[in-house]
Amino acid sequence: MVGNRFNEKHLMTHAQKTLVFSGLRAGLAVSADQIFYDALSPIFSHWPFTVESDSSQETFAALELKDGRYTLSSPFMDKPLSYGDPVNAICAIVAELAWLRLREDPSLLCLHGAGAEVAGRLVVFPATRRAGKSTLSVALAAAGIRMFTDDFLPLSIADNGIISGISNGISPRLRLPIPEQIGPVAKQYISDRQTIANRQYAYVAPAGAESVRFNERAPLGAIVFLDRKDGNTPELNRIGKAEALKVLIKQNFSRAGNAGDILSMLEFLAHNLPAYTLSYDDAEPAVDLIKSRFSSWEAPLATYQPEAVLCNEVEDGLKPYTQYDDITVGQFEQAEGIKVVSSDGKQFLTGRNGQSIHYLNEGAAMIWQILSEPTDLNEAVEILLAAFPELEHSQVKNDVLRCFKDFAVNGLLHKLETTIVAGPQPARLHAN
Repeated sequence: MVGNRFNEKHLMTHAQKTLVFSGLRAGLAVSADQIFYDALSPIFSHWPFTVESDSSQETFAALELKDGRYTLSSPFMDKPLSYGDPVNAICAIVAELAWLRLREDPSLLCLHGAGAEVAGRLVVFPATRRAGKSTLSVALAAAGIRMFTDDFLPLSIADNGIISGISNGISPRLRLPIPEQIGPVAKQYISDRQTIANRQYAYVAPAGAESVRFNERAPLGAIVFLDRKDGNTPELNRIGKAEALKVLIKQNFSRAGNAGDILSMLEFLAHNLPAYTLSYDDAEPAVDLIKSRFSSWEAPLATYQPEAVLCNEVEDGLKPYTQYDDITVGQFEQAEGIKVVSSDGKQFLTGRNGQSIHYLNEGAAMIWQILSEPTDLNEAVEILLAAFPELEHSQVKNDVLRCFKDFAVNGLLHKLETTIVAGPQPARLHAN
């Protein structure tokens, strides 16, 4: 493997240039050295870009080399990020580019994960910590499978309702040292291609048509969650829709769109794409299993029809929600403008502000059900104790109090201005 290590100190001043990526309106202002510019091509191997010395283009961020440190700053970041070598700096730029794509096109949804084109459709591998996503991505590429991404996958909805993944044109990134589980075929693949590395990561640039150029599209075919453990035999097992939806919500990082619309689209994917867990250890047998299982697609592509915007506070005229200081006093009910999705008996809600998605465990789902009618804290406790008399009063009260607070913080509660007094009512909640 040909690798470049970066540990030099750079003390000279560098002229500002603009790094412009194909398909994006805003560029990156750069004041850096030639080492940084030389690192760009192996990383953005299939995403065309230009370096312009005189550009009036709008910029979304700035990278400056000063006193041996590459500092990335942007009004969209909480604080500047500083790195000692260009590879880590470009890793941070890649993340900011993913956010930029979403800001420039809010209709996109984006998943954190890898996407491999198998028999004309994408198999999506949502990111899971230390599950071998990047290692498997390089092994898939070495086996001749076109990789749309190994990190983030924008999704778009065509006019005919087909949901497709969009390639990012960025080379796969391996965490170093390269694990033995990647196999001899992938090791030779890495050795035969241009790479650029530091002590943490190595980017492997696909050659020619091996990879997918920026902005190519392919329909989604399946979701595969990775479970890599030493000694695992390669095995693909179907998982439930609710479990798939929970992971997709976690790995979605679209924030510009309305949460109700995002939840609807993720629900559609979880309910219409086959979802599996891939247990494996070595990458090559796992690759063989993936190629075999998805060598053809029997089911036709499902089509998605987006719902109207569900809770836009300005357009729908909904009053901004109040974060109540004291939820122990007064009656509360479910706030308006909340989208509820049920999957395999599990419930998911959108926040009242349209910017968050929440999974309700069994207890929270029961309390949410109680709040379908005006209820105060003590009444909710009494209803739960009537349904589950074996529970301790203090524990139930603490659980209800915590849940009320969580609902209130996320705009899920509405406080009644006047208390509704009702006569004796049958219990509103029953144990199964």
